[in-house]
Amino acid sequence: MTHLEELAQEVASLMNADIELAVDTCLVKKKRHLNIQTEQIYFSCILELDISFRKLRKNGKALNKSEILLLPEELPAFTAAWSSFAIPLPVSFKQRCETNPNIVCLHLETVECPKAFTSSLSAALLALEPLETIS
Repeated sequence: MTHLEELAQEVASLMNADIELAVDTCLVKKKRHLNIQTEQIYFSCILELDISFRKLRKNGKALNKSEILLLPEELPAFTAAWSSFAIPLPVSFKQRCETNPNIVCLHLETVECPKAFTSSLSAALLALEPLETIS
């Protein structure tokens, strides 16, 4: 088993997700259930989170990316958990947010060990669970 395959298995376990390996990329396949209410319309959907790491270096770091869809009321809890995780944010970190009244798309990009990235991401997603029981 290659280092990429071993790391991918660890990440899958950490995220409780499936993985898909390509040449130098690991795609993490995790789904999220959202209940969205717009005016008087209420609908439920299951969305696949877009999480990946690629270009794994010998020092263990890789380019990690994620695109997380959140409800607007979930954004504060997610970002607080993400930024206050035990592993500090790396120096090489980018965050971009796209919003509309009903959904927020948070783009995260780091260069760090994929296990550190997915640990932070997993903790941030766990912070949303109390909010999910309210909606």
